[in-house]
Amino acid sequence: MLAIRRSLVAWLIVLGVAAPAVAGVRQAPWQGGTNQITPFEARASAIASSLAGHRVSIECVDPTAWRSLAAQYSFDPALTWALTPLRSDSSTGAVESSGRSLFSPRGCRLADAFFAAPTERGARICSHGTTAKRRTLLGECDDWGSKLLAVHVLGHESMHLSGVIDEAPADCLGAQIGAFVAQRLGASAGFARSLALEYWRYYYRSQDPRYQSPDCRDGGRLDLFPHRHGWPTPNRYPSRLSAVIARFVASAESPEGPP
Repeated sequence: MLAIRRSLVAWLIVLGVAAPAVAGVRQAPWQGGTNQITPFEARASAIASSLAGHRVSIECVDPTAWRSLAAQYSFDPALTWALTPLRSDSSTGAVESSGRSLFSPRGCRLADAFFAAPTERGARICSHGTTAKRRTLLGECDDWGSKLLAVHVLGHESMHLSGVIDEAPADCLGAQIGAFVAQRLGASAGFARSLALEYWRYYYRSQDPRYQSPDCRDGGRLDLFPHRHGWPTPNRYPSRLSAVIARFVASAESPEGPP
């Protein structure tokens, strides 16, 4: 949480991964500006709303508008994936989400690309040429890591929209609901779980320390599912995931903190 020019925002900066070119002629996920909700925006908003337990929105920002936001809030547009404006109650001083998250062009393009092909072959494995015997050479796509992070960003910002204000808890909880987000984007349960595990193993500890916490571990204070097997995601999610998140947020605000 940062106070910037009398406004509050929560943003996510992950690793500084360069933005690769995304193939195909699929329309830009911000097509039509604020007057049109694109298919990705609709799906992402539905996912975030199901986690928050109330209606919230994910909005894709076009390149020009993203640069304007960067100038307004003084962040690096090339490194920042998304921001969630926050508001404070003048009478109580409580800080809460404004109900909308703004995604960078890079974040939207990559998450939309995963949404278009949420399978391991479609999202992770690419052709890298052929052998002398005309056999196709398959390997990890150049933009796979970026797509994985884009899916994680959706979970992270959904946590801000659910009432988790600070960055480290938001990222920890975002890692734990990563498989849920990937499945809602169309991935199979097995592939979604492997995606979440890959984020935890190879990306979580490589990011800015502000987004990490020693309590983010199996059985730790930030374990969202302490009574379920599996880390970072449970073997099976609760049927009312938004209620679990709401209880966690409420307990975090108590003097004792979350369990």
